[in-house]
Amino acid sequence: MAHRGRAFGSLVLAVLLVAATGVVLTSFTDLRSLIHALASGHWPWIAAGVAVHAAYFVGYALLYRLGFAVVGVASRTRSLVPVLFAGLFVNVLVPAGAGAAALFIDDAARRGQNPAAAAVGVVLVLLLDVITLIPFVAWGVWYLIRADLLAAWQMVAVIAFVLYLAVLVAMLVISHRRPAWVRRVLDVARRAAARVLGWLHVHRPLDAGWAERTASHFSDAAGAILARPGRLAGAALWAIALHLINLFGLWLFVRGFDAQPPLGGMVAAFALGILLFVVVVIPQAAPVVEATMTATFIHIGVPRGRAVAVTLAFRSVNFWLPLALGLAAAWRLRKLGVRRAELP
Repeated sequence: MAHRGRAFGSLVLAVLLVAATGVVLTSFTDLRSLIHALASGHWPWIAAGVAVHAAYFVGYALLYRLGFAVVGVASRTRSLVPVLFAGLFVNVLVPAGAGAAALFIDDAARRGQNPAAAAVGVVLVLLLDVITLIPFVAWGVWYLIRADLLAAWQMVAVIAFVLYLAVLVAMLVISHRRPAWVRRVLDVARRAAARVLGWLHVHRPLDAGWAERTASHFSDAAGAILARPGRLAGAALWAIALHLINLFGLWLFVRGFDAQPPLGGMVAAFALGILLFVVVVIPQAAPVVEATMTATFIHIGVPRGRAVAVTLAFRSVNFWLPLALGLAAAWRLRKLGVRRAELP
């Protein structure tokens, strides 16, 4: 009965999330312009964009396999794909990506691998994903500055990303030398998060041992980086390739809807959307990503209807469709015997 209640709550939140996103997108243009833009799309390009994003998620599962290999956890890309999708769905209710991390850790334990090492692998993938986004953010921001188009709200988003990255790197460095410091800081953050989540009536706060476990994982991740630099470099290169694949998928949608932004402007919309998805660590804030990408496209001269159409297509295959697939994947993982991860 409790599982059914959590599943129903997840579905309600997903519906509300879709509704909020619809309100955000339609605030940029009228419905007639959006329908016209969608109807005038070139479907071969759009179909190619969908196919590229299907390959992107398989590639993301491969990134997890490479990250796990750095810390000595054996895995297969094909078996990690459903875990990846299930994690997207579970994160609808579990804050800070903790749900997806629990699924990957449990999957490793179920296959006879070291769950603590798997937790370190998850942290490594997070770090690689964020750090390798830097060149794309720099490219997009540089274009906006040169074109005298950098708005204050875009600068705020970039500053938030830089601070988020600085915190991750600082935790990595300090946790290797002074893990007790990181543990104390994380415990303060956990208590603050619990108060905020209580105000929002979200009753899944991080447990009392979260700070110690996270500090230990960051310390182990730092040690793994030093122990296997070759494997880490290979994983980092693949993370950069994944961002390029994701960007290529966006370009196909841009072509499909005749949006024709300058390349630097497209990179800016892509980078700002992705960095906000990283910084705003709970998917309940997903409409912020749609608003950011659409506003950036409009800001660089893309007509409103086409800007919304491109953003809607990109986010549909980059977030919304995987979220729906994650529901089926989460149910399948439960039937396979996932115990430690808390599935809705």
